[in-house]
Amino acid sequence: MLDREFADFFTQHKSGFMRIAAVRLRNMHDADEALMDAAIQMHRKWPRIKAHANPMALAFKILNSAVTDFYRRRARRTGREVPVPGPAYTAYADAPTVDDILALRGYDGLDRALASLGERAPTQAECVRLRYLADMDFDEIGKYLNITKGAAKTNIHLGLKKLQAFMDVTDLGKGDS
Repeated sequence: MLDREFADFFTQHKSGFMRIAAVRLRNMHDADEALMDAAIQMHRKWPRIKAHANPMALAFKILNSAVTDFYRRRARRTGREVPVPGPAYTAYADAPTVDDILALRGYDGLDRALASLGERAPTQAECVRLRYLADMDFDEIGKYLNITKGAAKTNIHLGLKKLQAFMDVTDLGKGDS
């Protein structure tokens, strides 16, 4: 039986959760699947989430774990898949075109830099992702990561500096102001 409080909580935050999952997975279908896995876990742990000092931070942690588990499941499944002879069918009506793939090539350097930042400074990487890829403000980032607004700003600033160094982008200055 679905708890009404949980249903209200999840409905209120579903779009934010979806944005976060989509940023990490880069595919809406995969993000939706990971989010539904996270929703099941959140529902199972709802009393614990509700009693937590920062329910959003715990829900965010569950979502991140669900995304990581999604990657792991996919990696395990890929090793065991056997190709079936015959015509290939896609589950989606709109298969990606060459133009779609070419549009993503510009993200390769950023993805590598974010991965490096995630290994060295995970909080900074998460703050940068949430701010620029999930389009959250500093207060929302603080709620999700259980940090203050000032800490979110600082982590974003430091994370951007490290990303700049990882990508070997020269400082362009502040411009004409």
